[in-house]
Amino acid sequence: MKKTQFRPFWVLSGLFFIALAVRGIYFYELAQIPYFDTVLPVYDHSNFDQGALSFAGGDGLARSPNNSYSPLYKYFLGSIYFLFGRNFYVVYGLQFAMGALGSVLIFLIGKRLFDTRVGLLAFAGFSLYSTEIIYEGIILRAAFITFLGILSFYLLIRLRESSGPLMLTGCALALSLFFQSRPNTFLCLPFVIFYIHKYVFENWEPESRLKGWGMFLVPLLLSFIPILVQCYLVHGRFVFFDASGPTAFMAGNFLDYPGAGFDLKLLVDYQKMHQLENLSPVSFIFQQVMMDPVGFLKMIWRKLFFYFNDLEGASNLSIYLYLENSKILPFMISHFSLFSALGLMGIVLAVQKREKVFLLYAFLASLILSVVLFHVVSRFRVPSAPFVILFAAYAVGRACTWWSRKEYMPVAVFAVVFLALLYGLRAPEDFTKVRYVDYCNWSSAYSTEEKWFDVEKAETYAIQCLESKRKINLDLGVTDASLASIYKLYGSYLIQRQDKLAGKILQHAFSVDPFDSELYRMYADFQAERDSAGSAIRHLHISRIANKTDRAPLRRLVELYYSSDSDPGRTLAALKVVLPMENDPKTAQKVKAEIRRLKELLETKKEEVKLSAAKARKYLSEEKWKAALEEYVTLNAFNASDAKLLIEQGMAYEYLNDEERALDSFYDALLIEGGNPELNKNMGNYYLSAGNLVLAILHWTRYLETSPQGEDYFSNQERLQFYSQQLKMKSLPKQIFGLSQEQNRHLYKIYRNMKVQLG
Repeated sequence: MKKTQFRPFWVLSGLFFIALAVRGIYFYELAQIPYFDTVLPVYDHSNFDQGALSFAGGDGLARSPNNSYSPLYKYFLGSIYFLFGRNFYVVYGLQFAMGALGSVLIFLIGKRLFDTRVGLLAFAGFSLYSTEIIYEGIILRAAFITFLGILSFYLLIRLRESSGPLMLTGCALALSLFFQSRPNTFLCLPFVIFYIHKYVFENWEPESRLKGWGMFLVPLLLSFIPILVQCYLVHGRFVFFDASGPTAFMAGNFLDYPGAGFDLKLLVDYQKMHQLENLSPVSFIFQQVMMDPVGFLKMIWRKLFFYFNDLEGASNLSIYLYLENSKILPFMISHFSLFSALGLMGIVLAVQKREKVFLLYAFLASLILSVVLFHVVSRFRVPSAPFVILFAAYAVGRACTWWSRKEYMPVAVFAVVFLALLYGLRAPEDFTKVRYVDYCNWSSAYSTEEKWFDVEKAETYAIQCLESKRKINLDLGVTDASLASIYKLYGSYLIQRQDKLAGKILQHAFSVDPFDSELYRMYADFQAERDSAGSAIRHLHISRIANKTDRAPLRRLVELYYSSDSDPGRTLAALKVVLPMENDPKTAQKVKAEIRRLKELLETKKEEVKLSAAKARKYLSEEKWKAALEEYVTLNAFNASDAKLLIEQGMAYEYLNDEERALDSFYDALLIEGGNPELNKNMGNYYLSAGNLVLAILHWTRYLETSPQGEDYFSNQERLQFYSQQLKMKSLPKQIFGLSQEQNRHLYKIYRNMKVQLG
């Protein structure tokens, strides 16, 4: 192929600014979402961020909570922090500039190895590769390693033309940084040594060759020492740059590994099942090969398939959410299978034409192996992408040549093979692109800092988190404290505004977390303010059943009893439950005094209660419901210790079809005898018949906690599991819409004063 002439400076400058402009548009978008500068502790970002802050603050070892990763990137980041402060505009600006420069280097590599057209096609592919751009805007090593890999490769191919001392030393230092950034890249080193021996030093005199090796190997090896010393001092033992290797290796090399992604739980479960805990990586692999050699080969094949597959396997985060939150990225090249399909074709075509690109083959093979040896995830694959893109550009270049020569048959075959590969490498439908934890973390990001606080978006991602969680594990409980807390916060905001929508929001929250006592208490307060004392009292009872250790609903219940002039027996029953939970000595003393007063009052009615109880039970047995009820109401006004009388009163109300007052009586009975299994079971049955799964599940749960294990116990346990599943699988429509920035600021102020965790 002929190489066209061009003006190097202007062409290279133009290409650089084109790639930088694309990244600049995305940079602007990135600055509009929380992950621009929100670093959640659950992410690996946090360790690099904390290590960089330590280094900038004077800690030469750049220590962080997790020091298992190679520290080179922490020093790169820490140097920026030291010079410019923790400024993410500078960090991402530098990383985007490195990405743009990498695009130019890819052009130069493609032009040097093949021709200008291939160089331009490779430039277009890499500069528009959305996954690479996303990682350039994250404080993770993927884009950093990618740039060092491209730079190292470019300097190596330049050695054939310029192999002076400066070039050899520069090439060695670039390779050293590449290897130190992630040790699995050392797989390239044997091929690099062979390449230099075969293609650079081939015609050198023995003495010159010895000097050349010295100028290359001495800087390479000496430059390892600072990081190796750092690792030894931090870990107290020799660590070859990265201590996370054994875990990362085992996480992707067990027989049940699906082929993509990173999930330590799968590994732990597999180790327990096959009793392979506490084995070294070598022993672990040996045991599996012995157990099932064919299965082991199938697992390796799955990893190879997923390396070339379109699926961007998630480990620390999912890039798909970044794509969803961008307007420009979806118009770029977001499908790795486009590159991998063309890249595989390019490899075959290059071999067929005997292209002399040994180093390109070697780098690509080494970097593919560096991924497949461990686990296939998006960020591990990124550093190898430029070399896949080069072969993909070569394949397209060959097709363009055939077309220009009017050789339509090979073009047709090319198109058919490409489409077949593209179809075969599509992301499988049964593989998760975005995990539930990814949605949870995005919800968290919108509720961590005031700058990004957005309850509506936090709810959107929290709903997606819960729905995704339900799909993968039907055994998970019905509760989601994070989403419930979002509704708790929004409900509190609406209550302050005296908005009647608060009731609807809180009722919806019950189904998200049936065991959050504060939700019921808030709803009780809402009802009390609307002069619905009966509903308020009942929901305070429910709040206590949801959490027996929470004294807040009981205190509020006592307040309502006094404000509504409730019966002394009812008030005394509540005070007797409150007293053991009261920590303040002065308040406890007042409660004791009031209990004594009420007991003295009830003592004067003792005989009347006995007589009235006998009458009430007689009328009840004779099915004289009204007469029985009159007696029960009279006697229970002074009853603070006999739950049976209150249950019988509730039964009388039921016979008279007054379900609301029946419930009030039953809850009064549960205040006296909260561990009554039969009453809790019957209450659960009632709520099921009324279509209220939330309270049915709540009461059945309390029944199982107090009932002896018999036939009835296990049948109710199965029923609880069945209806819990139904509640869990109910759709969760959005409840929060159209909040302004001012409203979110107000919500944030409420949030800071509430004991809720939104993420």
